[in-house]
Amino acid sequence: MSPPPAALAAPALCALPDSLPAGSHPATDAEAQRRRQAFFAVVLAAMCIGFSPILVRVADAGPAAIGFWRLFFALGPTLVWAYAEHRSAQRSAGAGRPAPRLTRRQFLLAALAGLFFGADLIVFHKGLAQTSTANAVLLGNLAVVFVFVFGWLILRERPTRGLMIALAMALSGTLVIIASSALHTNGTGAHPVGVFGDLLCVVAALFYAGYMLTTRAVRRAATAEAVPLGGGMASLIASSTGAALCLGWAVATGETLLPQSLKGLLAVIGLGILAHAAGQGLATFALGRLPAGLISVVLLLQIVVGVALAALLFGEIPSLAVFVGGLLVVAGVATARPN
Repeated sequence: MSPPPAALAAPALCALPDSLPAGSHPATDAEAQRRRQAFFAVVLAAMCIGFSPILVRVADAGPAAIGFWRLFFALGPTLVWAYAEHRSAQRSAGAGRPAPRLTRRQFLLAALAGLFFGADLIVFHKGLAQTSTANAVLLGNLAVVFVFVFGWLILRERPTRGLMIALAMALSGTLVIIASSALHTNGTGAHPVGVFGDLLCVVAALFYAGYMLTTRAVRRAATAEAVPLGGGMASLIASSTGAALCLGWAVATGETLLPQSLKGLLAVIGLGILAHAAGQGLATFALGRLPAGLISVVLLLQIVVGVALAALLFGEIPSLAVFVGGLLVVAGVATARPN
C-alpha cells in the first residue's frame, strides 16, 4: 500500500521526541506543541463525554428528543466559538482583504458529519434504554474498531506499531468488561442487559465512526480557494444538522418532546453544555491536528468515566474483571500518548 497523501497524513505521535535537535525549525516546535495540546484536549473531551449516558438516564424525554435538546443547548457556546474563529480569520487576513469563505464542499461535509452524529444519538439513546449503562458505553465505543477499518480503507491511514499496541490493550480491556457484563447479568435489575439494545449500540458506533472520519475530513480539507474549516464552524454546522434530524425523527415517531421534570431539564442542559459543547467541541478541535485512530483510542477513557458514575449513582457495581478491563483501557490511552 502506498503512503497516504499529504492532505490526509499525520505524523506518528508516538514517535515524537521530547526535545528536537539543535537547529530545528521553530515551526516544527510549534507544530509539536499544538499536537500535544490537541492530545490533552481529547483526554478532557473523553472525561466530559463520559457523563453522557448518566445524563441520558436522568432525562425524561424521548430518545431522539433528548438528542435534539442536547444539540440545541450546545448551539449557543458553539456559535460563540464559530464567531471567535471568524474574527480571528479576519484579523489574520489583514486589512482590506476578505476572510476565508466557507465552500460548498466544506458545508456539505460538515452537514454530513451532523447527520452521522444525529443518527448516532438517536440509536444510542434507544439502545441505552434497553440495556445496561456499562454495555451501552462499551459497545458504543466499538467505534474505535470501525474508525481504524474505515481510516485504512478510505483515508489510507496506516496505523503505527505503537498505535496498534495501544489499540490492542484498549480493546482487550473493552472485551473483558463486555464479557463480564454479559456473564454476570441475568436480566434483572434496574437496567438489565438486552440483546436488541446491545445491537443498537453497535449500530450507533458505526454512525459515530462516520461522524469522526467526516469531521476529520472537513477539518483537514483545504483548496486554493479555502483554508481548512475551523472546529467552531464545523461543530456549528454539524450540530444544527444533527438537531434538525433528531427533531424530525422525534416528531415523526410521536416521542415525548419536552422534559417532564426539572431534573430532566437540567439533564438535557448538561448534555448540551458538558457532553456536547465541551466534550465534542474539544474532540473536534483535536480532529484537525491528530490522526482519527489516535483520538478514537484516547476517547475510550470515557468508558471508565461512564461505568464509574453508573456504579456510584445507579448501584451498577462493576466486578473485578471490569476493574481489570478499565486498567487495560487506561494503559492503552497511556501508550497512545505523545512523548
